[in-house]
Amino acid sequence: MLKRVTFLIPPVIGLMVGVMVYVGYRADQDNHAQKVRARVVQTLNEAKGNLDAAIGSGIHLASALEAFLKVNPELSQDQFEVMADALLVNMPAVRSIQLAKGGMLSHAYPPWSAGKGFGHPLVQNAPVALRSLIERARATGQRQILAQDEHSRASDELIILAPVFLSGRTGQASYWGLISVHFDGPALFHGMGIGVPGDVLLALRRRTFAEGRDPMLAGDSVVFNMAPVVRTIQVPSGDWILGAAPSGGWGGSPHQNYILGLGLLAMILIPALLWAVAVIILGRLKDRERYYQLVHSAKSIIIRIDMDGDIVFCNEYAADFYGYEPGELLGKPLVGTLVPRRSLEGRSVRRYLNRLLMNPSAHPFNEAMNVRKNGEIVWVAWANDSVCSKDGTILGLLCVGTDITDRKLMEEALRQREKQYRLLAENVTDIIWGLDADYRFTYVSPSDEAVRGFKRSEVLGRHIQDFLAPASRARFTDSLRVLDDMDESREHLTSVTEDLEFICADGSSVWLESHLGILFSEEGERIGLQGVSRDISDRKLAEALREDVERMARHDLKTPLGAVIGLPEEIRRRGNLDGPQEAMLATIENAGAAMLELINRSLDLYKMECGTYVLDRTAVDVLDVLELIKAESLPTLSEKGISVGIEVRGGQMDGALPVSADAELFRSMLCNLFANALEASPENGSVSILLDKNDGLTIIIRNQGEVPLSVRETFFDKYSTSSPSRGSGLGTYSARLIARTHGGDITVETDVPGETSVVVTLPQ
Repeated sequence: MLKRVTFLIPPVIGLMVGVMVYVGYRADQDNHAQKVRARVVQTLNEAKGNLDAAIGSGIHLASALEAFLKVNPELSQDQFEVMADALLVNMPAVRSIQLAKGGMLSHAYPPWSAGKGFGHPLVQNAPVALRSLIERARATGQRQILAQDEHSRASDELIILAPVFLSGRTGQASYWGLISVHFDGPALFHGMGIGVPGDVLLALRRRTFAEGRDPMLAGDSVVFNMAPVVRTIQVPSGDWILGAAPSGGWGGSPHQNYILGLGLLAMILIPALLWAVAVIILGRLKDRERYYQLVHSAKSIIIRIDMDGDIVFCNEYAADFYGYEPGELLGKPLVGTLVPRRSLEGRSVRRYLNRLLMNPSAHPFNEAMNVRKNGEIVWVAWANDSVCSKDGTILGLLCVGTDITDRKLMEEALRQREKQYRLLAENVTDIIWGLDADYRFTYVSPSDEAVRGFKRSEVLGRHIQDFLAPASRARFTDSLRVLDDMDESREHLTSVTEDLEFICADGSSVWLESHLGILFSEEGERIGLQGVSRDISDRKLAEALREDVERMARHDLKTPLGAVIGLPEEIRRRGNLDGPQEAMLATIENAGAAMLELINRSLDLYKMECGTYVLDRTAVDVLDVLELIKAESLPTLSEKGISVGIEVRGGQMDGALPVSADAELFRSMLCNLFANALEASPENGSVSILLDKNDGLTIIIRNQGEVPLSVRETFFDKYSTSSPSRGSGLGTYSARLIARTHGGDITVETDVPGETSVVVTLPQ
């Protein structure tokens, strides 16, 4: 409502300004009209008075001559000239005086005005108007005045005719003649201002209109079309009308354009300025209202205190937060009401507040313990700023607080948990360590120094690869790849266990069984690794000892095998062998060759484990190898009724699928995987082999039957088997080792229920 009323004020005031401008405009117009009319009337009256006086003087002149002629009717020309010269001393407008005795021109002054001379009839060659006026004067005995129009020969003269009658002896008057006084019309009228340009225009005309005669006597006829002010001048021959009008007409005031222009400007500017002021005021009021709402509805504690430390303002949230009614806190001291008099360290809070009031910029932020009305302890983080006057004098302090009680409780709980964790981590014999996203140490437990001899400062910030033996670096990289796969597949447990050889401070090494897990942030982003390592050096020594014994045994077995393999051929050269003896020798020879191959293959596996095996790469036809393996496995296929299907999707050339590989190792890898597939397949089952050669070679061997849960995570580990009766557990281990030696890898997939897929990937 206030906004509507406020915005109505400017147009109302604008309308009032418009009314005032109109009133001023009308007043100026009226004032101007009055002044102009007064000037016109004054000029008109002056002209009428002068014209009346001029005509009156002419009539008096004629009366004087008439009186003289009645006394001396036989006046001579010389006497007439003397008398006329005396009478015309102050009458410059009179052009001539003529006397017509008995209708004949008898006297003239000046004499040259007689024209054709004395004795001629006065009406001879006179205009019709003059002749009729002479007849009227004689007939009526009254004076007549003739203002000649523009058609007469004496159009510039004003003539006064006065008949002269003499008294006879019988008492009857006899007509003597006529007196004719001729005025210079233009000089007379111009002297009166009639027809003269000026501020006021004057014009003279007859009242009555005679046909064929111009009614205008002097001046411009347009004056009578301008609504003139008129005066009537009565003359013996008829009334004249004298009109006057301003030269510019009865137009408006010369100030009207200024009044209207300034008025219009005022009508626009004043409401606009008022509207702008109203907008500014309403904006400030709205900002103030928003500020008020913001302050009181803000979920922050807002308190203002004066220089005495008393509360002079608090928002509704602050009062509600501390358990007080609105306005209850005003006027109360901050210290002792909301803040304890002493801090937890025993320091005076009042002294701290005094220092804060003197220099707020020194303590812009602080955290303090507060007390609610019910005695409950809360923690508040304060942001402080000074409240200053215009001259910069500090008037008080504005404090904005945020409840951090929950954060304080969490920090305390976190400190307690951290203390317990450190107590646990620093007293266990296992090594607990953490890595950042770049795999640099961020934490290592004290037990690491006891195991490896490095001080903590020597380890923190360094990359884990700096402390791994060369072979273990590859193992660590493989573990990271496995963790990445787990992370991408969104598995719940993203951790692996790997045996890693770490370097000690004295240059020796130690084997640690390390359990690696991914660390995630609250947003689910990967931020590092967490590891727990246990010393397994003794176990590794035992395994190495066992491998050394096996290696020596294999080496020692090769010597007698030479005789077993070579003697059958020597016996054949001596001859005299029957069929059964030849068969027994062949069996001995084949068994020895098979045993020698096993011993050599065992040695090859050892070299591959150590990373010293050198591949003998040749072009191997994958299809030929698979067909050969199928032929060797024909008894098992027939016994269990298993069908085998081979599908080639790409890379086949002329019926062959070549790949660069070590022929013996490649055949051994496929043979082990194919044997496992046949062994795991149920009777009357099927085994499918999918070959795809695009960027590299991919071999997928899929069989019916699932890998037991107990060995899924250790499917490719050494000696991993679900049952000792089903094998030694070296088949899948050696297959994966061969694949990795070729730069590839092997994985197992059990996504489809009731099926197992082994995927072999090899580079080009």
